[in-house]
Amino acid sequence: MHPICLCFSTGRSGTTFLAHTLTATYHPEVDVFHEDISEFQSNPRCYLWSLDERDFAPMRKNPIIAAHLARVQQRSALRHYVDVGHTVTPLVSLLLATFPGRLRLLHLVRDPVEASASMAVRGMYHPRYEGMEGPAYNLPPNPCQTRCAHPEYASRWQVMTPFEKNLWRWGEYHLLAMAIHERNPEVPYLRLPSENLFKDQSCSRIIADFFGLPKRDIVAQPTYRNETHPNLTSSISIGDEWRRYVEYAYILDLATLLGVPVQQDGLDKKMKKYAAPTAWQIAKYRWKVRLTPQWWGRKLRQLGVMPHAERKRVG
Repeated sequence: MHPICLCFSTGRSGTTFLAHTLTATYHPEVDVFHEDISEFQSNPRCYLWSLDERDFAPMRKNPIIAAHLARVQQRSALRHYVDVGHTVTPLVSLLLATFPGRLRLLHLVRDPVEASASMAVRGMYHPRYEGMEGPAYNLPPNPCQTRCAHPEYASRWQVMTPFEKNLWRWGEYHLLAMAIHERNPEVPYLRLPSENLFKDQSCSRIIADFFGLPKRDIVAQPTYRNETHPNLTSSISIGDEWRRYVEYAYILDLATLLGVPVQQDGLDKKMKKYAAPTAWQIAKYRWKVRLTPQWWGRKLRQLGVMPHAERKRVG
């Protein structure tokens, strides 16, 4: 049996980049996934902070989760199983109990202000998704329904902004990761700031070694940075609500403890990409999307300046 390598994060923490890097380096020897189970399937609203055997019985009876456990068992029997997506987080304790002695846990931490803003502009906790449940929608946890470390926010949940709700979620995911590590100190565990993935090329090598992957040169995949685009913030913008982070002292303390203290210097500039873009930024993005080789080919054909052979190749 091979190691089962999982990742704690809140999402928006470099895991897409990491998955592509490991895939480029190790495929097909290693099974590398990014969110091998969807958030709809792992259901953090229901299963977050499920830590004990009494919690696991109903989880094992869930056919979706049972199928995922069977998949992990089957895949890991053949080769290393690596899933660096954040969506497996609610199931980590269950996986520890199901596959004792085989898990390795990576913990990627991003600054809470940027991480929460990035999730908010993608619609996490946006009012348009309230009451919508199903495969096309997330089931994010909330203190009104979910077992959590900070249930006191239930009383004001309805007046909190999406950004504030994502701050709360950031805290819950990282507190859970720490709690699982404290309860299972024998399980290999590595915590890193997610920004190191982009700042230090050796970071991917460190993670690969921690996962026990074969020694070889890492194939960098810089094009797979899953960055925020203006077309997202044109429809969902956090505006100035990010400034409310100062009201969440426990989040700031936790960020410092985890090695990603919120740096106020330059924060205003960083957060502009999560506010509504200017008309010029939107126009620039639209033209960038529009100006494809096919678009140029059509224009040149219309102008009659493209040789016939070239027209055929482009068309």
